[in-house]
Amino acid sequence: MFEIFVARPDLSFVDHTNTFGKGFQGVGSIEIPLRLGTILAHVGLLDHAREMYERGRSFQPRNAVSHSIVQVYIWSREYDLAQKEIKAWRVESRDNKYPVYFAPQPPMMAGDWREAKLLLDEATQILPEDPIIISLLGLFHALTGKPERALKCLTQAFASPKSFGHAHHTYYQIACILSVLGRPSEAFEWLERSVSTGFACWPFFMKDSCLQNLHSLPQFEALVSSLQAKYPDQLGLV
Repeated sequence: MFEIFVARPDLSFVDHTNTFGKGFQGVGSIEIPLRLGTILAHVGLLDHAREMYERGRSFQPRNAVSHSIVQVYIWSREYDLAQKEIKAWRVESRDNKYPVYFAPQPPMMAGDWREAKLLLDEATQILPEDPIIISLLGLFHALTGKPERALKCLTQAFASPKSFGHAHHTYYQIACILSVLGRPSEAFEWLERSVSTGFACWPFFMKDSCLQNLHSLPQFEALVSSLQAKYPDQLGLV
């Protein structure tokens, strides 16, 4: 079923086109649908990612969908589903850092600043020096009209190179901060860096209001068009 894909044990998410077309090497069958779901989500094939996570139910305890599907929910702007999944994830895996990172995002995107701040305070207590959290806090400050605090977080994120998560999410959040602060040219450079290191979810780029200031840039339109061509819908068909 999954022979048309390739996944490596050291999967880096840098060029997802290399992940398609050659079969799996060194990856157990339990991991295959989960890895594919994550890869498909990162390249903007969100419906196919959702389907892949659903296929992985048979490998999960109690036939449940993997909590990693929260990426699909957030990037599809399905915030109620995302919050429900995050809460279940945190109950089942109290030491897992990913739900700590994802938890503030739905309320931030929905403008629930009080809830977002509570969850960000918790995240910064758990991961006080992690750039993926610091940059997310910076985005919160940018969105709530505190540019100086947002830029301070940028400086802190730059000074903290080590993260539990992939750097492309930190780069994306930096792009969002700069866009919200009215610095679209710099923001686009960071968005390009995010894409080149593995986060190419162009439908989310189009929907995320944080990047609204980039939409009028010709290079933004060109980037989205190039990603649509590079990761066509049929790439996700299995």
